[in-house]
Amino acid sequence: MEISLRARHRSLLATVGAVAVAAALLSPPGAARAADDPAVVPITEPTAAADATARAVEVLEQADSIVSGEVDGRDASLALLELARTRSALPAARRAEADRILARPTDTPDTDAGGRFGYAANALPTQACQGGFCVHWARATSDAPDLTDADANGRPDYVDRVFATLLKVSGTYVAAGYRKPVSDGTRGGGTNQFDVYLVDTGREGLYGYCVPEGVTSSTQRSAQAYCSLDNDFASKQFPANTPVHNLQVTTAHEYFHAVQFAYDISDDLWFLESTATWAEDEVYDAVNDNIQYLRNSPMSQPRTPIDKGQDLRVYGSWIFFRYLSELEPGSRGGMPTIVRDILTRAAGPAYSLQAVRAVLKERGRSMTATVARFSAANRHPARTYREGARYPVTRPEGTARVARNQLRRASLKLNHLSSGTVRYRPGKRTNRASARLRIAVDLPRRTRPTAAVVTVRRESGKISSRLVRLRPSGAGLLSVPFVDGRIAYVDVTLVNAGTRYACGRGTVYSCQGRSLDDGLRLRVRVRAVTR
Repeated sequence: MEISLRARHRSLLATVGAVAVAAALLSPPGAARAADDPAVVPITEPTAAADATARAVEVLEQADSIVSGEVDGRDASLALLELARTRSALPAARRAEADRILARPTDTPDTDAGGRFGYAANALPTQACQGGFCVHWARATSDAPDLTDADANGRPDYVDRVFATLLKVSGTYVAAGYRKPVSDGTRGGGTNQFDVYLVDTGREGLYGYCVPEGVTSSTQRSAQAYCSLDNDFASKQFPANTPVHNLQVTTAHEYFHAVQFAYDISDDLWFLESTATWAEDEVYDAVNDNIQYLRNSPMSQPRTPIDKGQDLRVYGSWIFFRYLSELEPGSRGGMPTIVRDILTRAAGPAYSLQAVRAVLKERGRSMTATVARFSAANRHPARTYREGARYPVTRPEGTARVARNQLRRASLKLNHLSSGTVRYRPGKRTNRASARLRIAVDLPRRTRPTAAVVTVRRESGKISSRLVRLRPSGAGLLSVPFVDGRIAYVDVTLVNAGTRYACGRGTVYSCQGRSLDDGLRLRVRVRAVTR
């Protein structure tokens, strides 16, 4: 069953926490990192204080309307992210409003019933602690879970299920070598207990959220956190999956944010959300909730950059990390180690794509070739991914038949981390056994991160792919079989694998940067010949 767009927004404050609260205090990711990578160009243009303050007030009012239910919560994550990033520019008298939106449900009783996610004054909040966790719930109001206590252990059965889920999730991450969340001291339920609050987040179409706390300096990287989960995952609010399955994948997703905050709270939005969406499927592989986001992913939208940190695309790019973890399947504790290693490398001056590039290099792989093969592999997911039969197939930009001696040309203008595929089918007079398709690609000079992958699909179903070897000029030649009746088609996938940025420009991409590799023109010419 398809879930509504409103209900698909899993993390109301995941990115508010991860990038957001900190973003008002931290430099934009990458802005202070130019010395670490020659591909990074620092920002030098200041923002006018008056304009920044006016914009921050506008963002605050928009976010307040969304979380109060006055406006459709469809854009809640983006609005709250922007609120947190502009918080430091708010007039001092209004910062308390932003803090209230980001506060723990028990911090300030919410007297406006049905408004924000704070418990109402009459909610009768209580808590229980076990195994390093404290779970908080209301005994009254719409925030209360089902209070049935069949085993008479003094807490609702739903709370018992939440504990069991938290212990499984945290145990999996610890066994896989991930850091534990930063201790919050005596905050919440007790000393060094991770706090989880059960709230009716579903009233705004949200599964849950996780927020870092205690960000006080521009040099701070890690932060403590708390999470909130829906109080019942009722089917009327979340029609896709069962309530138990939704609890499982949401817990795995949101708690992974708390783990991420122990590494670097300034990491890029797309990286935080896509790896959390990847992680939920690693812990609860049978649920497959994240497949829904492939409609907004590099598979369905190959011309959109992989690292676009906006809308549902931040979830859909989990498929890039699934590709990496199946390419490099070495694991610990049942989870592939490559994502953990990337997260560790990104904890510090390196931003997300610098970390990806560095970890791939350690494994003897280039970023350009990996992105190119990933782009071509998405044309045949059932053959590439373990669960790929359920994934969408990347569609070609166009298809053309090529007759003997006929010349065809195609040209694509691609932005960074995007691709496009042109398909060629055998045409008239290509039925001789010697028929070949000569492919000439004309890409930017080899110093630019572009590539071409040629894939041949035979009528028998056999598929083979290879990268086109490029000269320093960016030109490359390849000849492949093209016999009508034997070859179904030949795909040429053109790829812009650019990861160079002028950072800190306020964009939705890595390091909030402007790509230095956008708008590259990639060309291909093909001719069918016989010997």
